[in-house]
Amino acid sequence: MSKLSRNQIMTFLPIAVAVLIMAITGYAQGVWSERWMTFPELELYAEQLSAIPETIGQWQGEDQGQSDEKVKKISGAVGELMRTYRNPAGDEVRVSIICARQRDIFYHTPERCYPAAGFDMQGEPQQEVLEIGNTTAEFFTTSFLKSEPTGTHAERGYWSWTGDGKWIAPRNPKLEFAGHRALYKLYVFATIPPGNKGKQTTDFCEQFIREFVPAAEQALKPAMEKAGRIRKDDATAAPAA
Repeated sequence: MSKLSRNQIMTFLPIAVAVLIMAITGYAQGVWSERWMTFPELELYAEQLSAIPETIGQWQGEDQGQSDEKVKKISGAVGELMRTYRNPAGDEVRVSIICARQRDIFYHTPERCYPAAGFDMQGEPQQEVLEIGNTTAEFFTTSFLKSEPTGTHAERGYWSWTGDGKWIAPRNPKLEFAGHRALYKLYVFATIPPGNKGKQTTDFCEQFIREFVPAAEQALKPAMEKAGRIRKDDATAAPAA
């Protein structure tokens, strides 16, 4: 085989360099977007969702199946729990918890999906800190209103995230949860009955959250321990190695 001429080398060299740059760029982008990485924490978190109790205080839960596959794909959900809880007074809340990768879990939130379903958001979501025993849980909350042929349908919603047992609702969640490979997202929603009972709905929603959060924390704790997010037999969050 004859040696390549200088002109041939000068012709093919830029092409080879361009291909190499494209390969390096593609790999770097894949690493940055976590495309090439595996996340065993996701499976741990997903499997642990079934441990959340159906009975919490006077609230009795009933499983509601799974979300539409399109919704699950948008949210990046690897594991999901959908359940309705009711108390003897007739109050009802709808609970949804998913686990997903950090890069996926923040896109499908109520301020996006509810307006897409025809609801008008009644004010920007506000951060609310709920006192729960010796600790706190932080949620975003707002209400949504939809006009229907038979009248209006109003909803009150609360949502929050955790990767280590501490439920928070940060304004910049990607920054706050940097380094977390798996997260839980919690929704608590209730229908606001006609007759200006919004305050009543807020009261029983927050009452439910105060009872639900400690029960969920205890149920999800083993997965967080295995993932290195919580020290074993200690509720204090610990950074993963």
